[in-house]
Amino acid sequence: MNSTNEKPHPLVAAEEADKISRNVLIWLNTFPDIPDAVLAGNPMTPINFEFLADNVPCMALSTIQAPYIVEQYIVGGYKAEYQFKVIYRIIPGNTTSPDKRLKANELLDRLGDWSARSSRNSKSKLDLGEGINALKVEATTRASLFAMYENGDEDHQILMKLTYEVI
Repeated sequence: MNSTNEKPHPLVAAEEADKISRNVLIWLNTFPDIPDAVLAGNPMTPINFEFLADNVPCMALSTIQAPYIVEQYIVGGYKAEYQFKVIYRIIPGNTTSPDKRLKANELLDRLGDWSARSSRNSKSKLDLGEGINALKVEATTRASLFAMYENGDEDHQILMKLTYEVI
């Protein structure tokens, strides 16, 4: 099917989109390998929402696209997808060593693998609220350098997707 024949996917209600972002953020903050330098900035919510501070190691969840409906169920509910990324800002310093950059990507890849495993694990399952079930979280890419800034900050990212259903 070519793109001119494809129908756009309808967005979910804004209230649901906000709820999904909030619950994904809470869940991501349970990732056990959040770096100490990031935890030092805010131990209660080390992964922020849509914000990265300058000149300090930090992490953020950023929405790529608002959640949208991919399948409508005959009995009423639907399946939806939420695309997001996790950004890890590092301060590699004046070094030509690739170690900090590699470690940043390795950490984000571990986060992606942890997300895929724990989104279905009853102990650390992603809770999206009543009537909304997380079906799958997956990394859609592996981690990579996203941006380099004049002040020396570097942002590394991993793109992810949550598939959930509303019943």
